[in-house]
Amino acid sequence: MAAKAAEPIDYTQRQRADVPPPTAKILSVEDVYKKDGLPDDELLLEHFKQEGRVTVELAMRIVEEATVLLRAEPNVLDVQAPVTIVGDIHGQFFDLVKLLHVGGHPSKTRYLFLGDYVDRGYFSLETVLYLFSLKLRYNSTFFMLRGNHECRHLTDYFTFKREIDFKCCEELYEKFMLSFDCLPLAAIMNKQFFCVHGGLSPEIITIDDIRNLNRFTEPEESGPLCDLLWSDPHENFDKNTGQISFLHNETRGCSYVYTHKAACNFLDKNSLLSVIRAHEAQDVGYRMYKPNPKTGFPSVITIFSAPNYLDVYGNKGAVMIYEDNNMNIKKFGCSPHPYWLPNFLDVFTWSLPFIGEKTTEMLLNVLSVCTPEELASSDSAIDELADKMKAAKSTIQRRQRSYSRQASINQAQLLLHGVASPTGDVVSENKDELQEKISTFEGAKSLDRQNEALPTRQDADRARKFRRKQTLEDIDI
Repeated sequence: MAAKAAEPIDYTQRQRADVPPPTAKILSVEDVYKKDGLPDDELLLEHFKQEGRVTVELAMRIVEEATVLLRAEPNVLDVQAPVTIVGDIHGQFFDLVKLLHVGGHPSKTRYLFLGDYVDRGYFSLETVLYLFSLKLRYNSTFFMLRGNHECRHLTDYFTFKREIDFKCCEELYEKFMLSFDCLPLAAIMNKQFFCVHGGLSPEIITIDDIRNLNRFTEPEESGPLCDLLWSDPHENFDKNTGQISFLHNETRGCSYVYTHKAACNFLDKNSLLSVIRAHEAQDVGYRMYKPNPKTGFPSVITIFSAPNYLDVYGNKGAVMIYEDNNMNIKKFGCSPHPYWLPNFLDVFTWSLPFIGEKTTEMLLNVLSVCTPEELASSDSAIDELADKMKAAKSTIQRRQRSYSRQASINQAQLLLHGVASPTGDVVSENKDELQEKISTFEGAKSLDRQNEALPTRQDADRARKFRRKQTLEDIDI
């Protein structure tokens, strides 16, 4: 019986009809800015949900106008309750959409965001443009603090700079960096809670110490500004650490870890109830630390709002809603989102190492027409040709190893998603081992530990070299 012929594929039709294509329209200033002189945030939201792009002029205007508002705000905001407090987002725009449903529509809800809007996720441009449009429309009830990723060094090392170059232009990136320099550093919520991205500093005793800082700058690798953005609670925070207040932060490679003693001293000195911060992924979206014995209230609370962080952590996201002296933590799961290859590469460029590996293999087979014995013969008639063939084979073999190595790294990056190192370092090339690690929150966190530290200048150079390798621009470096 003859086999049934396969149905012909109609390549003029979309192969996945259940997945809508990205919108082709590019929104302009005229589309988004209406008679009230403010951006239409609802239009932007729907447009970004369809993977829509905007013109350079529109993006520039939103960023420049938001920068003016942010620059006018103090280092330490005074935020009243009721309020919804949000932790890290990291470019997970489609999860941000869900977050705003959980936390309340911005037209009816006061918001305080604790920073880290960009990097590592692949929709940072959409995330920050949409948040800035909300800031412009709801300026008196919509507040944004600075996170450690809102700086030049990290956005160049991770994904934000390349995303802006890919989706818009380099000039817009510079505008964003100026806007990030203007983000406030902390907030006092309801005159009770100290809200910040990272945490405490041995150089900050009172809130006035923060008010006196110059925030309009790129953060340095040490000092109080760095500490506000980078510090973490001590890993044994809930245990007795004696008289220790601050220790070097080994995980971050900069700043400090602070103990329960340090947190209680700061809170008591400033007549505050608790530190509310972000900066660390949490399995259930939040964590409450050991209470202050004088108040019985958790001395530190961490909020993390990026569910299934980096597409591998499997964690919940959370927001805190504080109203009528009641604190309510709302958790939420991740939302589906469009897929990007690492570093915004197209499929052809991504495939080049695999193509190169097979091509060099074919060339080696072509050049292997002579046996090693024949190439080693002393016949003067073929000596010159033999030398050329040996040199050619050596060069091709070296190039093949480079292609093979890059192809292997690319495969591992597909599996690791966002926890892959920007430098191309791979903890293991064993797929089963990597798959097992990313199947749990703690396993994913351990793989991502290398990315949690402040990258050195050497790391940044290695990341740039790796990106050139990925495009075969400099495969042998």
